Amino acid sequence: MNPSVDVAVIGGGSAGCFAAISAARMGARVLLIEKNGILGGTTTAGRVNFPGLFHAWGKQIIDGPAWESILRCVQKGGATLPDFPYKSEHHNRQQILLDIFTYTCVLDEMCAEAGVSLLFHSMVASVTETKDAVRLQIATKEGLKEISASILIDATGDADAIRMAGYPTKQSDRLQPATLINDLDGYDADVIDYEALSQFLEDAYEKGTLRKEDSQGRDITRMVRKKRIHMHVDAPNAHTSEGKTELELKARATLGRILSCLSEFDGLHSIRVARFGAECGVRETVRIVGEHEITAEEYLSGRIERDSVCHGFYPIDLHQPLGIKQIFLEDGVVPTVPLGALIPKHAARILAAGRCLSSDTDANSALRVQATCMATGQVAGVAAALSARNGKAVTEISLPELKDALRALGAIVPGDVTFA
Repeated sequence: MNPSVDVAVIGGGSAGCFAAISAARMGARVLLIEKNGILGGTTTAGRVNFPGLFHAWGKQIIDGPAWESILRCVQKGGATLPDFPYKSEHHNRQQILLDIFTYTCVLDEMCAEAGVSLLFHSMVASVTETKDAVRLQIATKEGLKEISASILIDATGDADAIRMAGYPTKQSDRLQPATLINDLDGYDADVIDYEALSQFLEDAYEKGTLRKEDSQGRDITRMVRKKRIHMHVDAPNAHTSEGKTELELKARATLGRILSCLSEFDGLHSIRVARFGAECGVRETVRIVGEHEITAEEYLSGRIERDSVCHGFYPIDLHQPLGIKQIFLEDGVVPTVPLGALIPKHAARILAAGRCLSSDTDANSALRVQATCMATGQVAGVAAALSARNGKAVTEISLPELKDALRALGAIVPGDVTFA
């Protein structure tokens, strides 16, 4: 591990992988630090292996290394590209199902080819931003190690490094629930009496054996058909180790309780969990207080700001205890992400990438999805490499230079594609 690098990236998930790859392809010396032993974050460790959305209104809006990773997975037989129609309900048909092992290997290869130094099973322990560098203490299996980086990218999803550096964060009054992705087996879904199962479940709710909020009030019979329980668990403090521990324990207990109940029904006596995520998929924790906050009104308008640097495309999708608040984008509208939403207010050497970007509650519920996180990672990586190369603060980056560098990387910059 080089004790001095140009760019340090904390977190190797959807945002962090492509921040690191993009910065390294720009010629920066990059260290990527990941708490797990696998890249991909929620896509792989969380088994939410159906990223989207890379297309809007029939046109591609996210390209570059992020899309390259999908194409490589396809080439290795680990995915099949769907059609990308002009429009589909909740855009579900435009998400891309990935084989997790194949995609993990693709991410490993892309990091190796770009020259990214990887450090697994490690977490940031302290962050100090100085005039000339960001100094980090990294908790490794051998103890604390110190490194210095010209620029730091926080891609933890929880703004861990940014909070350690002393920058403020904010969170919603009520956070969205988390989900433990799972696949079920041990029964034949085609022979179940679903009318009887529906009555069985209603009785279970009345007895208190099951709680409506466990499944956000959705019909569990449909989940049995699809062999996956879409369970939801409150996660009020998942940005802390204690809160995340409580969440993981509660999620497994919730899934176990639902299965225990279902196993009492004829045809489901042998129901079991065939696969489940190594960690919960967390939708929301904290967000940075940035130089620019993306509001729901701005997101839904699709307007292009002077510093808009990438696209996102997803409806507002706010998960609540007994349902989902959804606001769909109007025809032809494609939201954008300004660079200022990735910069903590008054920071000179620190950037955020991924779902902790500066945004209000509703806008964040749309911006948190994987393809958008990948796009913000690419932006942060290129911005960090330029900042380190030119010796300038992240707020002083030339926007024309940044946009040209993104295009050279293969990324799509707002304004490059028209949707009229």
